[in-house]
Amino acid sequence: MPPKLTSFHSQVNVQRQVKIPMRDRLNLTADIYRPKNVDTPLPVLLMRLPYGRAIASSCTYAHPSWYASQGYIVVIQDVRGCGTSEGEFYPFVSEYDDGFDTVEWCAKELEGSSGKVGMYGFSYQGVTQFQAAVRQPEGLVTICPTMATADLYHGWFYFGGALCLDFDLGWALQLAQNRAWYLKKEPQATNLFEAQKQISKWLETVPLSEIELFKNESFGDFGQFFFDWIGNQQADDQYWQQLNPLSYFDRYDLPALHIAGWADIFIEATINTYHQAKSATTKPQHLVVAPWQHMPWLPKVGEIDFGEAAVSKIDQLQVDWFDFWLKGIENGICDRNPVQMFLMGKNHWLDLPEFQKNPHTKILYLSAQKQLSGQSPITNHQLPDIYVYDPRNPNPATPYGFYDQRNVHHRWDVLVYESAELVEEIAIAGIPEFVLYAATTAPDTDWVIKLLDIYPDGKQMLVSMGVLRAKFRKSWTKPEWIESDVVNEYRIKLRPTCQNFAQGHRIGVAIASSAFPAIERHSNTQKLPSEATVSDLVEATQQIFYGADYPSCLQLPVCYR
Repeated sequence: MPPKLTSFHSQVNVQRQVKIPMRDRLNLTADIYRPKNVDTPLPVLLMRLPYGRAIASSCTYAHPSWYASQGYIVVIQDVRGCGTSEGEFYPFVSEYDDGFDTVEWCAKELEGSSGKVGMYGFSYQGVTQFQAAVRQPEGLVTICPTMATADLYHGWFYFGGALCLDFDLGWALQLAQNRAWYLKKEPQATNLFEAQKQISKWLETVPLSEIELFKNESFGDFGQFFFDWIGNQQADDQYWQQLNPLSYFDRYDLPALHIAGWADIFIEATINTYHQAKSATTKPQHLVVAPWQHMPWLPKVGEIDFGEAAVSKIDQLQVDWFDFWLKGIENGICDRNPVQMFLMGKNHWLDLPEFQKNPHTKILYLSAQKQLSGQSPITNHQLPDIYVYDPRNPNPATPYGFYDQRNVHHRWDVLVYESAELVEEIAIAGIPEFVLYAATTAPDTDWVIKLLDIYPDGKQMLVSMGVLRAKFRKSWTKPEWIESDVVNEYRIKLRPTCQNFAQGHRIGVAIASSAFPAIERHSNTQKLPSEATVSDLVEATQQIFYGADYPSCLQLPVCYR
């Protein structure tokens, strides 16, 4: 007879819906996984999430039972107002106090705990780690935040001052539907479930401030926080300062393993937070950047298969990290270089002492006939390149990641510049920047820059993208309107990347004023884009300048591997 198959329960005990008391006497619920037949105290791994503790981020990580089988007590907790936890849910607001209380409970009250706690999880679950860490609960030794941030404005809800529309609206809808589902509210749960299937309809709503989805009784008011997200459009708004763990980083002092993905929409936020963490503490901050999107973490990302080297090994990496910091096992993980980055195009890992700070820069200048030239311009060009941006018909965006851009670039409202064929390969690693000299007829508008790997067959593969709302060209906190038809300089940081451009390929730059719905459509007026009606939308004539007086250029951080 074939051997009898057994579930993980043969090795791991599970306590479900354990109540953990908070300071306000509400109870949050958790599932607790323990290895069987272990009598010695064990360290605790904690994940806190709003998506249901049964899921436990198993779309990216191994199931908690696997982590428990490695010799840990694993606590997977529903955050306040989610799953079967008591209270009201509002994204991020309660995670400081609740995270502190939960960590201390795991360290001091949880049966069998050694008193040492590590946290793991990606996305929202990563942010909750920073929120707990800055409160310094007793027992929290280390964290492993993945695809997460300590600054929720830059690179999470907003990109370059522009609302990240498809993420913000889609996520608000997901959280609203989850909340209605947890409460078994009908018809709201069903209506929100159906609305998720019609997301493109809701993304087209103008103005966003009047979107029926979160104001109509048939959907309920479960997504009211969306209006706070779109109503606080500056980085220094008190709303963001109170939510951001970065506001309290003078109290961040833990070793951490930061994990990111080059094709993740939060790559900018994750890398920025890694640098901020390094500045805040002398404790080791390690960084691993794979080629992946937000999820799933697979070797094929977008239209490119990065091969065996891109297979996720994050679970074992995290256990090695926790074994060192929570169990004192000398496994050498802290002896290796602290930065591992996947070099796309070569499809192997770079082992580095630090994320490149002051790399050699390769500069490519815009020039005539839509060319990118390595030669510094010595003459001026009489006529700029011109396109018209109409917010009623914004240039569309593909998902972020390695997707051919030709379908969205065969339009009148995007300019594509190409280098000559590369006679030798060029590898870059870090944060590209584009210096743009441009004029507009609008008092405010958006600039969207894409970095492209152009293949010999013409494919325009997206490598990175940057956005800048024009009024924030000098300051995130003191916006300035634009004078019509006056040339301004814009310095636009693109998202971090690590890419090898192969011999025979071309480097490309695309310039537009929209990437819809990745960012909201700008009305080209002084109105907040989220409040502009269709009648408010105005076309903008955009002029792109280059030459000796206006040397628009791409600055690439060259990688010497």
